[in-house]
Amino acid sequence: MNLKFKKVYGIGKKADQPRMYFRHLVCEAAGLEIGQEVYVKVNEEEPAIILQNQPFENEDGDKIHVSSFINKNSGKRRPLIDTAKGEYNSIISIKEKAEVLVYREGSLSRIIVRPLRFNFQEKEKMGVRNDKRTDERLRLLSIAAGAGLGTSCFVDSNYFVPVQEIEIEDDSALNLLYNYPNSYVFQGDLRNENTAHESDVAFCTLPCNEFSSLGQGTEDVFNNLVLATYHILEASNASLIIFENVPSFFKSKGYIMLQELLKSKYPFWSEKNIESYDFGTIARRNRTYSIAAQSEELFFNFQWPTPPSKPRRHKLKKYLDHASVEHEWKSLAKWEESFNSREAWRNRSLKLTFVDEEAREIQCIVKRYRSHCASNTYLLNKEKTHWRFLSLAEIRRILGIPDWFEFHEDIPLWRQYEQIGQGVDGNVIKAIANQCANAFVKAKVQSKEIVRKVKQSVTEAVSISSSGQLGFVL
Repeated sequence: MNLKFKKVYGIGKKADQPRMYFRHLVCEAAGLEIGQEVYVKVNEEEPAIILQNQPFENEDGDKIHVSSFINKNSGKRRPLIDTAKGEYNSIISIKEKAEVLVYREGSLSRIIVRPLRFNFQEKEKMGVRNDKRTDERLRLLSIAAGAGLGTSCFVDSNYFVPVQEIEIEDDSALNLLYNYPNSYVFQGDLRNENTAHESDVAFCTLPCNEFSSLGQGTEDVFNNLVLATYHILEASNASLIIFENVPSFFKSKGYIMLQELLKSKYPFWSEKNIESYDFGTIARRNRTYSIAAQSEELFFNFQWPTPPSKPRRHKLKKYLDHASVEHEWKSLAKWEESFNSREAWRNRSLKLTFVDEEAREIQCIVKRYRSHCASNTYLLNKEKTHWRFLSLAEIRRILGIPDWFEFHEDIPLWRQYEQIGQGVDGNVIKAIANQCANAFVKAKVQSKEIVRKVKQSVTEAVSISSSGQLGFVL
């Protein structure tokens, strides 16, 4: 059976008995419907508790029914499993961690609940799925995948197929399951993930809050993720790793430690700072990108996308909603009154805070975009007396998010803004994805053409800095 979804789950209790309480993430990943019968078996040999939508062959099992709850945002009923029995004590314990795995094969769905399995030294490799997939595009692993915006830009290039996403936020994982139904999603702390899907490319966007000028600056929090990230990347055997983050991330002790751990397998490194505005996008987003390659051929065939000398930059009005779409407008005078009442803000420039539809530049779209802040960009009306937030559809167009990508209806609008603000500039990611695909094709063609080659042994890890200087990873 194919592993579809995994979640690390803290076991609660009900009447002092171990309780399995699975909301719609687990139930919908298993394809369970409200009111459906589910067969439950306790297997002490595994040890595991097995729930499935079909009777067990030649074995008795308890039966429960899928319950439901009403989602506050969509108002729709969602499936829910809630069961507690003393019999579960032989497998799981209250307050202990367990892993919940969802498998699918044809009409059969199976949920396995078992004590958390974790090997600090080695990760379990999934390898090739047994569903005989014929899609042989480059396999993409996404670590700290967020809502899946970066993944969508790789997929939109038509050269990549998603095989695994790792994400801690449950509503983001809901988006991942919704948009990538054939991939494997792990929802939870990546330090608890013990499975890596064999991949061609790994896209790694670790939390930047510790390094961003808008974040908390607590770098030590990130350092705790380094070993887990290393184990997953190493086990995935990805030929190419791509890192995306704020520039200060790449000077951190954690990133340098990650390089040190990876360089024996990934001796070739290159780094590039890219400002999305330079590529013609009207929204600024200053990020640094880094690649790590296993092979010399792949490394030297990869080229960073180059910004055009004279980018064709559209005006904001190209991205705006149709005039028939209604928006909520707010008083500019009231905003300015509030702004001027705060001593710390008085000297802040508002040059890009309020713009009209003729603007060709706006500020970076961030997680807190829906707040009232001089660091955001708002649209003025023609009279310049009122302002409004850019709509989610407008921001998607500006950032180049694929039209087919959807937010799940259970995710409220304010949270969708946060998720897109935590995401990427799709225009830049698509350009990098295309260069990755080009590198793989060129490396393959060259390997076929070469009849004889003396391979140089690499005694030092090679690095190309953002300025193009060839050096070594020390």
